[in-house]
Amino acid sequence: MQFVGLDARAWHAGRSALAGRVECNDFAIGIELEGTDEVPYTEAQYTRLLPLLETLMGHYPGIRRERIVGHCHVAPGRKTDPGPHFEWERLTRALGVPVPAADSPAS
Repeated sequence: MQFVGLDARAWHAGRSALAGRVECNDFAIGIELEGTDEVPYTEAQYTRLLPLLETLMGHYPGIRRERIVGHCHVAPGRKTDPGPHFEWERLTRALGVPVPAADSPAS
């Protein structure tokens, strides 16, 4: 379900920074997966997420694979999602995305 157009600004990241740029809401696309830090994501969520990422990367060639990160990377200490159960390795295998360190912002 999409709530905000791809070219519109959403307040998904709040106070945030990525690669030296602040206010990720101004330049990032936010994808939310329903869940909590305590419960693993479902197979259905990954089944929908991976093609969505491939589509976005095809439509926006400027999306570099290493910039696919979680809220925990752009707002460390304030946001925890996608949480410890998110299978970053699955993205590595499917898209060739480097696995970001959970405790450091992406470069």
